[in-house]
Amino acid sequence: MANNDIIIGSEFNYKIDTSHGLSADGYIATGTESIVYKGKKISRDGKTILSCVLKFKYKSIEVGAEEGQSRIVDLYERFRSHDLKIFDELQDCRSVVRIFDVIEDLGAFSVTDTHVPEGKKSISINRDRFFCVVEEYIDGWSLEEYCRDEYWKLTETVDVGNNLKKKIPFHQFSREKQQAMLHSYQHDYDEVIRYQSEMLDFMLNLCEILKYITDKKRILHLDIKPDNIMITRYGKEIVLIDFGRSEHIAPQTNAVISELGAADYNQEKQSFARQFQYGTLGYAAPECFAAPISGSRFPFDESGLKKGRMSVESDIFSFGATFWECLSIFELYTGNQLFSSEKSDDGYGAFYRKYLLNDEAYCDRDLSITSSHFHEKLENIIRKCTRKRVPGYLDSGSDSYPLYYHDYGQLQDDIQFAKESAPALVKTENLKVRNGFGVAGVMAGLIGSVLLICGFLKLTGSYFAQRKMDNIMKNYNPTLIERLEDAAVEQMKSSTESEKHDIYNKTYKFLNEQDDKLDYSETVVLVDLLKHIDGDSFINDSVDTMLLTVDLKGFSNCIEYTVTNLTECDSTGFELAVQIYNAQKRINLSECYSVLVNNAGDSKYNKLIQRLAQDLNHDELITKIAEEKLPQEIKQADKNSSEYVNAIAEIKNEIKLTLDSVLKGNTNEDSR
Repeated sequence: MANNDIIIGSEFNYKIDTSHGLSADGYIATGTESIVYKGKKISRDGKTILSCVLKFKYKSIEVGAEEGQSRIVDLYERFRSHDLKIFDELQDCRSVVRIFDVIEDLGAFSVTDTHVPEGKKSISINRDRFFCVVEEYIDGWSLEEYCRDEYWKLTETVDVGNNLKKKIPFHQFSREKQQAMLHSYQHDYDEVIRYQSEMLDFMLNLCEILKYITDKKRILHLDIKPDNIMITRYGKEIVLIDFGRSEHIAPQTNAVISELGAADYNQEKQSFARQFQYGTLGYAAPECFAAPISGSRFPFDESGLKKGRMSVESDIFSFGATFWECLSIFELYTGNQLFSSEKSDDGYGAFYRKYLLNDEAYCDRDLSITSSHFHEKLENIIRKCTRKRVPGYLDSGSDSYPLYYHDYGQLQDDIQFAKESAPALVKTENLKVRNGFGVAGVMAGLIGSVLLICGFLKLTGSYFAQRKMDNIMKNYNPTLIERLEDAAVEQMKSSTESEKHDIYNKTYKFLNEQDDKLDYSETVVLVDLLKHIDGDSFINDSVDTMLLTVDLKGFSNCIEYTVTNLTECDSTGFELAVQIYNAQKRINLSECYSVLVNNAGDSKYNKLIQRLAQDLNHDELITKIAEEKLPQEIKQADKNSSEYVNAIAEIKNEIKLTLDSVLKGNTNEDSR
């Protein structure tokens, strides 16, 4: 290795991974303040090599030159004193990207970045202009890439010679291929509904993350957009990245107050982008936009705005704008070449500036341009997130207040309800006819040999599978979880039932030690391993232990995967999980309530009991339970009669008191 290839960090050395990327040079992306490459994290002795991300960030930039009063902003100092502190506070959240190292002096390292707009000079990355932030490598896609490239296949990668590749957009596909894709999208109902279901899952996942960051850590992200949301290849979990514009919420104002700069809205992209202090054009809430100068016009109605006052409503606006784009991306990308232009050529920014930078288009976004199969409730959520700012929208006493989302709990409930009431796919059986045949005579003489060979393979297979599993654990990071499961299953195939128990326990202990809580992908691994075990008692005990250590983020998905994949389990924890699943699906509600009441005094399962009570604690569900609990003679009475109304009210009150008692942790045994 040449010295200018290596970055010397605090404990590891780092090198660009030139096996990655279309140009085989490790390049990932260029942001407003950084150039990003895939890297290798190398131990000092060279024996351990792990993947990472190398973010080369400018040490300083000049701002304000267009106003005649330029000044230098020390980005490195800002990162150390501000950005890094926020990252440190969030490192206990598994859904936030981790930082491994910050390197101020790149030493002899240098590389030339050629990924610049046509006609622009290449950039020399070296110690004079850049410092390096080493981050966790997320094996997957940005949300934008997932929707555009992975799901809808709106770009394709082609060879251009010399071992190089490039992406070409939909507008460069053959006419026949374009027509076939458009026809398929317009007529394939199931595919659109399947995509809608994935987007709802992503929305729920991101809600959990942002609720934790906002409510527990009191931090606003302030740059939510598809580029800053990663989708993991395994498990399709969300990881939130790029907290460079994040700020702490002030307790006095419950907001982030900032003196925003000024912007000439008549200027082209370079001048405009530097003045955009929070968020990104297309996704940022109107209150994040700078004041106009040089006779330019502010793009929004200012009567309901407090410019520079960012709050949870600001991030929720960006949340809605992000998923509006995701849901509309097929039409946007295939219908407008400006939207599909390269990011380095301003891409989406130019599109938003030309077509959406006004109250009518930027706010109150609907799904009118996209498939009619998308659920109306989903459109209502997007519109409520991105609603135009009017006077009093932040004031709880105002008539306008209920028209907006003011916390993620309310938003999450609406998304969950939309998911449960969305159209379902029409499922048909794909029957496979298998020919049976007998081979008794000719195989009899081979049985002995086969058994001997199988015995030998079992012994050697178990040994190598164990070695593989131990090696993965030794060098573990979350992107290796699929390989960990494969190794554990491989070892189980050549193990006795008792040995399978040991393998499961070893895997559970290891995953639980990673963060004291199990996330969705870890739960999937453990459930999949239990499917290879026959002992009912072991499975019951293991499921209960697992369910009680599942993280609250993604809890619903963990419950759903467990109850739909371990149908033979009959433990108390599993029974409660089944009822949580039913309550969320709004089925068998009377049974849900009965199970809750029967287990309300069991402190061991308090976490599951309280979650079941929380899921049942909605007026609509309480009413349905009360109707099912009515005596038969009253069920047959007129629903408008005083007898019926009073009976329903009495039972609803009893149910409500029980649910409230459980949620407060003070279960009244007499309420049974």
